[in-house]
Amino acid sequence: MPTRRDLLWALAGATGAVVIGAAGRRVLDAAAHVRASRDGRVAGSPDYGAGNTHAPYGHGAEPPTRLGPHALDAATIPPPPVRGAVARTLTITQRPVEVAQGVTMDAWTFDGAVPGPVLRITEGETLTLTVRNLTAHPHNLHAHGAHAPGQDGWEPIPAGGTRTYVLVPRPYGLYPYHCDLVPGAAHLGRGLHGLLIVDPPAGRAPATERTLVLGGFDADGDGRSERFGWNGVAGFFARHPLKVRRGERVRLYVANLVVDEPVATFHLHANTFGVIRSGTGMTPGEITDVAAMTVGERAILEMRFDEPGRYMFHPHQGRMAEAGAMGWIAVE
Repeated sequence: MPTRRDLLWALAGATGAVVIGAAGRRVLDAAAHVRASRDGRVAGSPDYGAGNTHAPYGHGAEPPTRLGPHALDAATIPPPPVRGAVARTLTITQRPVEVAQGVTMDAWTFDGAVPGPVLRITEGETLTLTVRNLTAHPHNLHAHGAHAPGQDGWEPIPAGGTRTYVLVPRPYGLYPYHCDLVPGAAHLGRGLHGLLIVDPPAGRAPATERTLVLGGFDADGDGRSERFGWNGVAGFFARHPLKVRRGERVRLYVANLVVDEPVATFHLHANTFGVIRSGTGMTPGEITDVAAMTVGERAILEMRFDEPGRYMFHPHQGRMAEAGAMGWIAVE
């Protein structure tokens, strides 16, 4: 006849089997969820039923379906370093810009794009910018950095007007340019901004270079961005990762031009990077995986990837990441 002790041990074993069985089922369910997530088949995720190739993690905004993997190359791949004087004409227009799938912003643009074109010059050379304002509103162009005060760009360019700025930008580094009329949040936030790279006379070490401008998109005009994204499109680099090669030097020119948040960070998963604040040095001042920037701040980030795979990047501010500012770097 079984003793009371035997009955208690039997009951404990049966209970344990139920608990272990439930835990096991949870583990199996979680594994199935991960596999389905990897294939883009998780109900309730941004990718469910969409046939997308990126994982449904960390973002809730999709780029316009018409944009292919090279659609943002002009904003993402900077022009090569150049010697001698540079002259450009920039045209300010007003046009609708689709900043996310199903989300269109009534934008002011330099040369029809948000952000405007990446400008590049070598320190000590002359940059001549002729700006034509084809909108019904006054605008201007203000470049950060040191230059003659008469070329600072605070005077309005009237509707239909033209102004030429002659700059010798210094010191070498990374600078935003933007419309500087009030209200600043409207002019800069609706798209009138871009990047100026000023190279050191001796140049920098060879690298795969990419530019990333973080922007906020206020499509409904209430003064609060509903979507966020790099280089003018929410969710783009989640759908179409930046591609680099293992072991090569990667140089990112990163700027924060979100006007309705006090600070944004650039965070890289599974790796670290060197930070050259404002790009005004040749060697990193720190090694980290999170760089914080207030509005208008920028940095050159340098890194290498030792292993192939996909490395996530995003702001650590959840509202921005989840509304389109999450992306991947794919290392081959």
